[in-house]
Amino acid sequence: MNIRCLPLAAALTLAVSLFSAVAQTAAVPPASGASATPRVKPVPRALSPTELRESASTPGDLRPEDPIKPQINIPLGRKPAVSLPQEPRAQRRAGSAAAGGINDASARCEAETDAQARIACRGKLAQTTPSR
Repeated sequence: MNIRCLPLAAALTLAVSLFSAVAQTAAVPPASGASATPRVKPVPRALSPTELRESASTPGDLRPEDPIKPQINIPLGRKPAVSLPQEPRAQRRAGSAAAGGINDASARCEAETDAQARIACRGKLAQTTPSR
């Protein structure tokens, strides 16, 4: 090592030792003792009945200024029934399934117990029902 670097190395060593000494003293917390209990919030004591009575407020003071407004109004009483005008019903043709009804004549024919009765019912149905 050169003699020119000797003062620089000495200054660097001195600075590191000073910083480490300061850091150790700042990091050490004050000795409070290992057996010291942690600080706990004190429990509030219970009030006696007379203290409770004195600290109570009157019921009228707790009421709000504006009364509560109901959001839903459900009438519970009976009201007279409103009569609606009678609408005339549409007249349906007899035997017509096109008017909204179901023509179950073929099912009735199939429900017959006798084979001859079924054939007769189908023939009768074919004569009365218009073809599509």
